[in-house]
Amino acid sequence: MHFCALLTPASMIRLGVLGSGFSAGYSFASSHGSVQSILQTPTLTASQLAMSWDRMYTRGLKLVPPIAFASSLAYVYAAYRLKGPLVATAFGISPKLQLGISAGLLLFAFPWTFFRMLPGLQRLQAYSASARKGAQIEGPEAEGIRADVEDWHWTNSVRAMAFGGACVLGLTVL
Repeated sequence: MHFCALLTPASMIRLGVLGSGFSAGYSFASSHGSVQSILQTPTLTASQLAMSWDRMYTRGLKLVPPIAFASSLAYVYAAYRLKGPLVATAFGISPKLQLGISAGLLLFAFPWTFFRMLPGLQRLQAYSASARKGAQIEGPEAEGIRADVEDWHWTNSVRAMAFGGACVLGLTVL
């Protein structure tokens, strides 16, 4: 079997659905599972909160962006390669447009992170780095850590919804 035979639009859509579904699930679990349990642990100091968040965030940073980007490429490639009669999907639009929207929703996470989330991310990473060096964070800075983690909770949920939307749109093209 030739390698190019594996690059059919249907297989690329399946790859996009798999990646966008994984990204949505991981982001949702990070926001509503990991971060919620970190925030609801009363014995954590601000330093421990920052370090716990940083460990969870770093794991996601290594996984989700590359998968989301690869999934968007899969959707774009599938849209490019689709041929034949293009019957409207369940949402009443062409499959090519729907796959393009799916790719756009996946790529939306990058500017959202850069423009909306980056200041809080940088503060939390700086707090975590100083906490790892033994600094005790107290007072207004400690409250700022909790506020930044809570802000990350809902802004990451926005990314999870975008990834989930991409998954649903890709799935309905199949």
